[in-house]
This record gives sequence, C-alpha cells and structure tokens, in this order.
Amino acid sequence: METVIFFALLIISGGFFSYEVYRRYLYTKLGRLEDRSDHPFRRFIFVLSKLFYHERIMQKPIFGILHFFILWGFLVLLAGTVNMAEEYLFDSRITFVADSPAYLLVKDILVILISISCVGFLLRRTIFKPKWLKNTPIAFVIVVLILVIAISEAMFHGVRIALGEGANLAGAAPISSAIADWFANMDMHSVEKLGTLFFWSHYLAVFALFFIIPSSKHLHLVFTPFNLYWHKLEPKGSLRKITLKGEEPVVYGAENVEDFTWKQLLDAYACVKCGRCDEVCPSHQSGEAHKPKRLNGRLRKQIDKRSPLIMKYRALPEASRYSKATEDERKILKKVISGDVFEDEFIWNCTTCGVCVEVCPIFIEHTARLFEMRRYIVSAQQNVPETVSKACAGIEQQGNPWGIEPGNIHDWVRELGAPTLNENPGAQWLYFVGCAGLYDDQARKTTTALIKLLKQAGVDFAVWGYDQRCCGDTARRMGNERLYQKIAQDNIAAWNSKGVKKIITACPHCFNTLKNEYPQFGAAYEVMHYSALLADLMKKGSLKPVNYLDKIVTYHDPCYLGRYNDIFNEPREIIMAIPGVRLAEMPRFRNRSFCCGAGGGRAWTKEKSDNAITKSRTGEAVATGAEVVCTACPYCLTAFSEELLAQEHKNDVVVMDIAEILEMSLTGDEK
Repeated sequence: METVIFFALLIISGGFFSYEVYRRYLYTKLGRLEDRSDHPFRRFIFVLSKLFYHERIMQKPIFGILHFFILWGFLVLLAGTVNMAEEYLFDSRITFVADSPAYLLVKDILVILISISCVGFLLRRTIFKPKWLKNTPIAFVIVVLILVIAISEAMFHGVRIALGEGANLAGAAPISSAIADWFANMDMHSVEKLGTLFFWSHYLAVFALFFIIPSSKHLHLVFTPFNLYWHKLEPKGSLRKITLKGEEPVVYGAENVEDFTWKQLLDAYACVKCGRCDEVCPSHQSGEAHKPKRLNGRLRKQIDKRSPLIMKYRALPEASRYSKATEDERKILKKVISGDVFEDEFIWNCTTCGVCVEVCPIFIEHTARLFEMRRYIVSAQQNVPETVSKACAGIEQQGNPWGIEPGNIHDWVRELGAPTLNENPGAQWLYFVGCAGLYDDQARKTTTALIKLLKQAGVDFAVWGYDQRCCGDTARRMGNERLYQKIAQDNIAAWNSKGVKKIITACPHCFNTLKNEYPQFGAAYEVMHYSALLADLMKKGSLKPVNYLDKIVTYHDPCYLGRYNDIFNEPREIIMAIPGVRLAEMPRFRNRSFCCGAGGGRAWTKEKSDNAITKSRTGEAVATGAEVVCTACPYCLTAFSEELLAQEHKNDVVVMDIAEILEMSLTGDEK
C-alpha cells in the first residue's frame, strides 16, 4: 500500500511541477524571436563556470559558500534519495550508491554542510538580515524543507545501519554510523518505525517542494541553467537592433509582454529576487523611484496573468478578443507595460549604468527591457517626456541634443590647429569630437587638451569638420531607434566615402556606440577611446609628463567606459604617471563604480537640482579628500562640476578630464 501511495504522490507532485514549468516555458515562447543558438560549446563552458563554480554568487563570500554547499549537496544527495526509495519500497539497493565508501563519505559530509548552510540562511533572514532582503513565509518554508530533506536522509541511513544493512560500510559514513549508535539499544521494531518516519519525512518534503517551487522565486532552480546558457554574447554595450522598413511610422518596442523577446521573458522567470541589483542601483540607493528587481517581479506577474488569455483567445482577431473575454479578463488584456505595469518615472529614472547586470549571478539583462519600453513610448508617441522630444528634435534638426545651430561652432577647434579630413584626407585617425566636445563648455576643455596632446605626440589625425553630427547614442538610449538608425547609416556612408578606418573618441557614449553598435550596420572601424591611446603613447615615450603636480586626485569610472567596455586601467595609468599625483579611490570604483547620474538620457531628462544620484556620487568624491575629481566622460564632467558648484566646493575641489591633467603636467599650466 505504501508503494501505491508513494507513486501516487510522486506522479501528482511531479506532474504538477512539470505542468507548471512547461506552462511557463510556453509563455516565454510568446515573446519575439531571438537567435541565441550560436557558439554552443562556449555557452556550455560559461554555464559550468558561472553556475557550478558560483563565480558571481561568491562575491558575497559567506552567502556564496553556503549556497555552494546546498547546490552541490543536493546534486550529490540526489542519488541517495533514489536509493532510499529502492531500499525502503523494494528491499533492494543501487550498488554504486549504497556500496560505495567514497559516495557514503562525501554524502555524510555534505549532509552536515547543508544543515549548517540552512541554519546560516535562517540566521541571515532573522538576526543578520540585510535591509534590502525581503522575508516571506515561503522563504522560511523552503529552507526548513531543505533541512528536513538533508537530515532525514542521514537518519534513514543510520536506521539501515542499525538494522544491520550495509554495516560493513559503516566506517565510510561517520554521521550515519553515529546515528545508528543512538538506536543500538532500541528494539528492531521501533527502529523500523523510525525508518518509516524518516523515509516519509524525506519524501513528503521533496513532494512539497514540487508544489511550492513553480509559484515561488525558487523557480530559478529550473530556469537559471538555461538563462546562463542563452546569455548575451554580443558586446555588453550594444542594444538589440530593430529591423525598420521604409519611412512610414511604425510602432516598435514593448507595449505588452509578448513584445519582449523570449529571452527577456525568460529572464523574469530565472530571477531569484536576491536583491543584489537593488543593493547597487544608483537610482534606488539614492532614493529615487526605481528598483531593478521590480523589472522581474512585476513582469513575471503580468506574464502569468496575460499569457493564458493570449493563448486562450489568440485564434480570434484582436477586436473579437475583448468581446469574448470576461470583464476581469478585459482589464488584464488592456493593461500595457509602459504606464500600467511600470510607471513613467520608473522607466526614465534608470541611468542605464549596467551595474545591475554586472552583479546579477544569473546574468539577467535588466536594462534591455527598459530600452524596449522607451522604444514603445517614443514610437507610439504615448506620454513622451517633453525633454526627450526636445533632445531628439535637436539631434534631428541641428545634429546635437542641445538643438544649437552649428554655425561656426567648429572655428575654435580649427584655431587649435586640428585639420579636417578634407585638409588631411589620408589621416590615420578621425578624431570624432562628439556633441559634448563641441557644445558643452566643460567638455570643450577636454577637446582643447586632447588636440594639444595629439599634436605634441605627433599623431596623424583629423576632425570631420563643420558638418559633424551626433553619433546617435542619445537618441537610441531615449528610445528613438528610427532616428538613431538614420544617423548611424548617414555617418557610416559619409565616413566610408572618406576612407575612414580608425576613430578616436573622447566620449565613452560615442565610443560605445561606434565600437559596439555601428557594426550592426556594416561598419568596420577600429575605435579607440582616447584614454587607451594616450596610455599607449606614454608607454612609447611620445608623451612624457614631467612637471610635478602636488595633487590628490580621485578618479570616477564612467559607466560606458568601464563597466560596458572594461577600460579601467588606462585612465589610472595616466593619472599615476604624473609626478606628484596621489590617487585616492572612492569606495565604489572600477566595475562597481557608482554612476554620475547623467547617463541613459538623464543629462536632458533630469533637472540638475533634482538629481539625487549626482549628489550621492559627488559626496563620495569629496569625502576622499581629493583636490581634483578626475574622469574621462563629458557627461560626468558636467554633472560633477554643476553639483560641486551647488555644494559650494568650487574653490577647494576642481573637476578635470584626464586629458586636461595630463596636458597640465606637460605644459606646467595651472588650471
């Protein structure tokens, strides 16, 4: 009878688990097509390194180790669990499990480690609970069930040894042997009853997990390996290209869940809701209305609500769906992603700094979905912020987001002795000055210093000239994909006509889009950020900082230069090569650098006085005691300059680009 009950429960719980997982798999298939089948071996190795070695989870060592023990403990105990059913129900045994001294020893050790880990997790959720960690009853139930599964397995094995089964291998299982000693003075009937208790405790806990996992955050146990396998192989800084046809207005981006790609929907189910993204998000940490964890939580709820209705009514024309649906169903079907599921402020507050993606142990691509929401808002003209419309209009009409008429804006660049491509058609490098480098007062200082450095080093370069236009990064990050693609295609055609092969940029945003996104349209340029070029010139001896500068300098890593393109060392090499300069790092730096608050279009959409992120980061910079806040991005320069002025630090803290401070060391001019 027990065998019948066991298999009935196994079929019911296993069937429920399989159905719920498969149902959600079908929901992800409702998303747009996206090919992630390339480089299978590379993807497989990635899964091994990130999942089984817990590479990112180990960034929090104590938690990582505890999680590591549970993962490997369960994988090892799986064979023992199957053997338990074999022994109890069929009075048989799996030889390579029950009769393997090595397996029995490892299993006993892991039972202890799993138990310690469960206690550690319970303490972490109670006594040592981080502020960002959200407790739920299910979270405690899961930990307790894991503990029951581990302990009951050891107890059951101890009973078998006490009954004389496998006693010759007792020495290989010290924990189970010690348990068997506890039962040594009990009569065999009582010991058998205990065996029954431990067996059913073990499997009822397993069956309970089958029912709980699909509706909890622990669904990540199923989807995480697949999410890791299908991770993004393209450059981190590139966005998904949308195929646009002709000039007619087309709405693109994500209005509903099915407008995301299947991988973007899979991300929502793979999320473990650990909160690491919230812990590092500049917007959330500065008190603004944005929490990257909500991207997955809210989206997952909407997928679960909307997808069954899409599948139920998809054979009907869209207009007929509403007439057939119930009132509650119509409310769900009419609910859109941008504005209903996610508020406008949530969508536009993101700086797109990418730190949420950087810390996610499952490699969820948070920002990609925000860009899809912005694309829909702009293409559908649904509640587009006035500042976004104004910046895009400026780019389209005047070639820059400020909307400034170019006029003779390039004259001062020419006065510095920078030739145009028409004057130097065979130039080795095109120096793409960028919008900020031409129109922003603070960034112009970088342009001036860089041109002087390039000339002093004997670099063969030229600028584009009077008709230089924006690279399109701002338009794309704000969601205007059509405008971006037109700009990119026009620029590529113009540069190719002049034989451009190599490009230098001073703006990390220009650098990222030219290097990582223009290839989507057939571009094949060698693109270099000037920090890497200057560092190389210094190594070759073409630039030699000689003047002593008695300065304490702190360096801010621009998000699109550091996190997105892994350029961390070169700017620091330049700073540290200047005699007298002492580098004082901020608490958050390199790949964990805190955003300046101006990225993702916020340089235009966020009022300077209301930018809490800039206030937070500027405070960190000032706290280092630095006399110079140094960076390599025009947006960062302007954000820090304005905030320091507002905080009345103008006289004791100076904001400079690394090109400026290097040029100062070469000329001896004080800034």
